[in-house]
Amino acid sequence: MPRRGGTAGHQGSIGVYESIGSAVGAFSNAAASGQVSIEAAAAEDALSRISNVKNELTTLLQQSGQGGTDVQLGANPVGVAMARKSMGRYDGGDSFMAALKLLLDQTDKAERALRQCIDNYVDTDTGHAANLGRQG
Repeated sequence: MPRRGGTAGHQGSIGVYESIGSAVGAFSNAAASGQVSIEAAAAEDALSRISNVKNELTTLLQQSGQGGTDVQLGANPVGVAMARKSMGRYDGGDSFMAALKLLLDQTDKAERALRQCIDNYVDTDTGHAANLGRQG
């Protein structure tokens, strides 16, 4: 008989979290090492979108709080166990709240990396301008 209420999607969720974290981490590392640069005007739309996403995620987290009240499913051992499980899915390590927090963290990291790419572009552009000035 198939197991009900299990964590069949659990491994898939972790894979998505790891993929997002890995991609953002690689971008962040490349930006920090100066391997990636972008002109500020070209990045303006992306920065605006990232800012909007961060604001929406922050609002969701603030409105969600800690789940409000405990789930009430009955004053018996089964009801209590089901209530704990329900709250764990909402606010546990592999929960909706954990996913929102992780997404906010990764979005913030991506924004910092994009800003670093802009700084890299400015530094490179300034260096090229200085070299051209010396040659002319």
